[in-house]
Amino acid sequence: MEKKEIIKVSFNLLVELLLLVFGFYGITINCFATGFMGNGSAFLYFTIQSNIAIILITLAFFILKIISLFLKKDFINNILYHIKFVFTVGITITFLVFFILLAPTMGASYLLSMTNLTVHLIVPLLTLIDFFCFDNKISFKKWSPLLGTVFPLCYLGFVFICVGLNIRFNDQLVPYFFLDYETLTWFNITEKGIGVFYYIIILLILVILLCYLFNLIVYIINKIGKKNS
Repeated sequence: MEKKEIIKVSFNLLVELLLLVFGFYGITINCFATGFMGNGSAFLYFTIQSNIAIILITLAFFILKIISLFLKKDFINNILYHIKFVFTVGITITFLVFFILLAPTMGASYLLSMTNLTVHLIVPLLTLIDFFCFDNKISFKKWSPLLGTVFPLCYLGFVFICVGLNIRFNDQLVPYFFLDYETLTWFNITEKGIGVFYYIIILLILVILLCYLFNLIVYIINKIGKKNS
């Protein structure tokens, strides 16, 4: 292995190790936190579920890359790259939704806390660095970027199953205000805001656009890489 490749692999493993450390730490402190996502309900939130998902796939990649170094064989296939893509989209949604929709309603003490920064900022940014700089070998087909919608759609189903089972999200009916159909209604547009149905459609469209943006970025990175090789 060339020196340049050794440096790249070493930096990649360092990024993934930092992601795992901050990820485990962030999930742990959120489990014992109070307030937003606290009171024992942390695992019901998309934030924590997306952090767990990205930690698990990153841990798998981290182990496989170390094994590959010793055995000099690549054990990561296109299926694993697609799984990582799905979870990368998920953690990016966590980052975007929190800082665009939720952060303006939060106090400074929470925004500047490690309880928030680990799961909403540090882990998502490390994930994006890891995916686009090192794990961009994914081979997309025409419709495969739409796999990125699976995670948020599954979570949406999970939320309404919890509602049906009367499982509360930190004493709230739903985890996020834009899913609160009792306040916003489903289809009406009132002084309180647009209905939940419209939020879901808008967010779904944005997620699809995000998936294809990732597809485009990966395509450009790989094209530049081929030119430089």
